[in-house]
Order: sequence, then C-alpha cells, then structure tokens
Amino acid sequence: MSQSAGQQGPGSGGLFGQPGALAAGAAGLCSALLALWAMRGLPLGGLLLWAAPLPLFAAAFAFGARTAVFAVSIASLAILLASTTLGLAVFLAIFGVPVALIASTAVQSGRMDLTLPLAVLGLWPVVLLGILAASVSDLEGEMRDAVEMGVRRMGVALPDGMVDQIAQVKAAAAGFWITLLMVGNGLAAQKLLTPRGLALYATPSLDDLRLPNWYLPLPVVALALWYLVGGAVALSSLLILLVPVFLLGVVGVHRLLRGRPGRLAFLIGFYLLMLLFLQIMAPLMVGVGLYDQIRRRTAPPQT
Repeated sequence: MSQSAGQQGPGSGGLFGQPGALAAGAAGLCSALLALWAMRGLPLGGLLLWAAPLPLFAAAFAFGARTAVFAVSIASLAILLASTTLGLAVFLAIFGVPVALIASTAVQSGRMDLTLPLAVLGLWPVVLLGILAASVSDLEGEMRDAVEMGVRRMGVALPDGMVDQIAQVKAAAAGFWITLLMVGNGLAAQKLLTPRGLALYATPSLDDLRLPNWYLPLPVVALALWYLVGGAVALSSLLILLVPVFLLGVVGVHRLLRGRPGRLAFLIGFYLLMLLFLQIMAPLMVGVGLYDQIRRRTAPPQT
C-alpha cells in the first residue's frame, strides 16, 4: 500500500468513496460490538473487551490518524445509540481517546515514531485521574469503598490497613492496565498488518525507543506533590507517570538479549519473575529505563 493512498482522508471522494473510510466504518463498528458485548454481560465479554482497541489500531496503522479518528467517532456513535452516556464515556476514556492520541502522535516526518505515543501512555491516565478527582468529591473514599466491596464479594479477610493500602494504588493499577491494553493491541495490529503489506509505515526499531526529554521532570513533580500533599491521587499519578519508564526498562532487557543463545528461555524466566516479584522487578525496570533514557539524551532528539 502506498503512503499517499494510506493518508487519504475518510472524506475524499465521498463519505465511503475511499478504502480508508470503509476501513474506519468497519473498525468502528467492530470495536463497538466488542465493547457492547462486554457491557451487556454476554459470554466471554471480559475477554473480548480487551480486544476492543485492536480494530481501531488496525485502521490507524493501515490508513493514518484521520482514519483512526473517524473509526473512533463511528464506534462512539454506535455505543451511544445502543448503550448509555456512561457506557460512551467509559469507551472513550479507556479505548477511544487513547487510540486517537497514539495514532495522531505516532507519525513523525513520514514514518512511525513511538516517542510521543510512549509519553501519551503515561499522560492520558493521569489526565483521566485528574478529571475523576475533580468530578468526585471524595475519590479516595470511593476507591476504598470499591476495594472493600470487592474483598467482601471474594470472601477474603485482609489484615488491618491492607484495604487502605490497596485503595492508594487502585487508580495506578487501572492506569497500568490501560497502558498494557494499548501496548498489546497496538503491537498486535501492527504485526497483523505488516506481513500482508498493509502497514502504512514500518515498525520502528527498539533501538529508537525513548521518551521526550521534557517527560522526565513530570514524575519528579508528581513525587514532590505526593511528598507535600499525600493522598491516593498524587501517589497514583506518580506511579502512572513511571509506567512508560518501566516499559523502557523492559525494552532494554529485550534489546540486551537480542541475538543471544537461549533468548527465549531467558525471556520466559524474566516474565515469570515479573509476575511473581513485581514489587521488586518494577522498581528495577524503572531504574533500567531511567538509565537508558538519560544515556540517550546525548543523542539528537527525535521530537
């Protein structure tokens, strides 16, 4: 597929006169169907919900950012007609807006560059958390009540103070989930498109992955805010802003093992350690990511 064909907007030659517009319509309806399937509590809805961003990313990486925005708009309209405004808000917050932002920032100088999208993975959940904090008078109390309700439903007895500790990082866990959702579906979409020659741009090398230089002060500001004010919102903002740095550390491990014998076995062991000892591995990966980012600051910036 040529680059010029992929960049044609959905409105060129009539509303559905271009392949990009047809792809946007199909992707939007497919994404809405997956989301509505889960919202209605239908079988396997919890699993299908994870794949809701996949059609949107596929349309974005095959036809460009405008097609992605068009696909998100169609999905939003379908959800609004078949569900409620709350369902639409949830879809836009978790799927629609992040996909549109990532697609809009991924193309730099006629190629795919993941520098700004990596920053979006940390910034958007914090913006969403800020909106919730401004909308809900006692967001921390609401999170504590949600944790207590979940514990009661599971029939698990937690030690004193454990509920408060979980409530402190509940928003950060949700932000981490959104990030993994975006990364997983974005990678899957690009991998599906590339072998078929449908990807608009080639997948960037892991060697080029970095954060913008203006991003690193943001976790420092969040740390200062948490130290001065405290609270779950400030702590969760700090942890969420560190997620892209954590991802840089994970990518650094993959880059270190590239071409080495037994790479697959090492990666399996690495991810097992991540699952079993996340409280230890996560700070370690953040440290690796910070080192990698600071080391790369001497290179010419990409944004």
